[in-house]
Amino acid sequence: MAKNIKKLISRLLSKDPSVRRTAAEELSDGDERALYPLIKSLSDENVGVQDAAMRSLITIGGEVTAYMTLPLMRENTLLRNTALIILKELGEVSVPLLYRLLKDKDEDVRKFAVDLFGEIKTGVDASRLVPSLKDPNANVRASAAKTLGLLQYSAATPDLIGALGDEEWVCFSALEAIGILKEESAVDVIAGLLSEGSEAVRYSAIETLGQLGSPKAIGFLRAYLLKAEGGEKNEVINALIRIGITPDMADLSDHLLTMLKGGDWDDRVIALKGIRALNCAEAVPLIVDIAGSMDPSQPDNEEKITILKDTVRAMDSEEKLLELLDSPDVKFRGKAFTIELLGEMQSSKALDRLLLYLNDMRRDLRKASAEALGKIQDPGSVAPLLHTSQQDVDAHVRRAAIDALGNIRSADAVAPLMELLDLESFYDVMERIVNALVKIEPEGFLSGAVTYKEPVREIIAKNWDSLDVLLKLCDDGSKKVKLAAMNGLGRVRTQEALFKISSFLSDEDADIRRAAVISLGDAGYCSPELINTLNDSDPWVRFYTIKAVSNSCDREKSLEMISGRLNDEFIPVVMSAIDAIAEIGGREAYEVLAANAEHDNPDVRDKIREVMLTL
Repeated sequence: MAKNIKKLISRLLSKDPSVRRTAAEELSDGDERALYPLIKSLSDENVGVQDAAMRSLITIGGEVTAYMTLPLMRENTLLRNTALIILKELGEVSVPLLYRLLKDKDEDVRKFAVDLFGEIKTGVDASRLVPSLKDPNANVRASAAKTLGLLQYSAATPDLIGALGDEEWVCFSALEAIGILKEESAVDVIAGLLSEGSEAVRYSAIETLGQLGSPKAIGFLRAYLLKAEGGEKNEVINALIRIGITPDMADLSDHLLTMLKGGDWDDRVIALKGIRALNCAEAVPLIVDIAGSMDPSQPDNEEKITILKDTVRAMDSEEKLLELLDSPDVKFRGKAFTIELLGEMQSSKALDRLLLYLNDMRRDLRKASAEALGKIQDPGSVAPLLHTSQQDVDAHVRRAAIDALGNIRSADAVAPLMELLDLESFYDVMERIVNALVKIEPEGFLSGAVTYKEPVREIIAKNWDSLDVLLKLCDDGSKKVKLAAMNGLGRVRTQEALFKISSFLSDEDADIRRAAVISLGDAGYCSPELINTLNDSDPWVRFYTIKAVSNSCDREKSLEMISGRLNDEFIPVVMSAIDAIAEIGGREAYEVLAANAEHDNPDVRDKIREVMLTL
């Protein structure tokens, strides 16, 4: 670089902007000789050159760079903003040079210096900013207040409290700083702003009192709540919630209910926090009504419904929910919401009502009731749920009833479910029945796995990792069952399971061999038998073997074996080999690909060249 720096500097004068930009970029490795030329390039007519020069100055860094950048703060807007970015990125090294700017005759320069201290933070002596709270310019004073908060300088609290009587904009910044510092000593003065300040100041004062989290502020806020209106009232409630509502604040309930009823969602979230803290069960009907007005299929509503549920669950709400379940005035979705909640609360008192809703004309209420009964897990609901699982016209409801029976785990359900399993024709419903039976009687049900009809055997092989069962199902007469069982053995990954899978690598059926290869690859099992299938007569077996060998065998062996397939007659195999070699990476992989760069197939040649560029 020492030899080239002069040449690069000269290129900054080229008529070609791309040459100037490249030179500015390469000067990032330069020394102090590059600083002045790069600073001049910040005024280049080309934006790319300007950006490259700025980045190089930041990369070179150091106190000299900061010193030479300072004068740009007096230039046009573009150069000034660029200087601020450079000084900020240079960080702590800029700090000592900025102190003298706090007394600069230019008020903008003073403000920029204060702002930089707040952005850099590291190495800043915050005490030197306190006098700026008395600066002649209000913007400088406001920036000083904000920065003292950002710097966490608690010693400035008395000065910040004094700034609360300054111009409105300064007052806002002082309140923000006090909120960050959480200085309880400021409560009385801030509370005074509730009667003296403008509407905007009052909002900010209320917010800050909430941020301080001091119980001392509660009395002031509750007193002001009596005369607050509209949005201010909501802000006071929010502040009280942040500090902490206690049961003795029951008089806030009416305010919270009004806020919940008429506010936007943000206001409602605030109200819900207060309602939860007060255990305000009177709010439950309103919450259910709000939930009932929301379409749960809409993504935006899912989180909102969860918040509503969490609020109701946190309160003594069971009796209110039972009343709502009996009420004819509750909307259909509100009923479903109520049923779901009673189920989650495992309300035994709701049992009789939920059993009635199993026969409701509305599908979603039948489904919700079945799910709720499964969570309550009362044996008394087994017979009605069995009836629903067999007779309901809707598959969604039948599935919910079957799931509920599995959750209840009653032995009384086994025989009826086994009968239903024989009769059921829908695969997804059979899955639910199998899952329920495994929950109720796992050993007994799985011991008979080989005797069940084909879809059931396949479901068992897909979903349960019992080695004994999977070994038996691997010899099943159904190809679908056998494939599922082989995949299951790959999940088990014991030596016995892996040996069994390997035995299928010589099967006469290519689909079976392919499944064995995939299963061994997923299990990460490398064996001579697996490597041998790289020469399998079926091209798709070879294709999947490349992936399996790449995943399972050590790097050197994988590269050696896979490279032999770069001349495979089946092009997808060749492409798979290239991808696997790229994953292995390193110089050896590059050399293997380079040796095949003149492959007969043009697509393969392009693929090899593309991959070589990444190695």
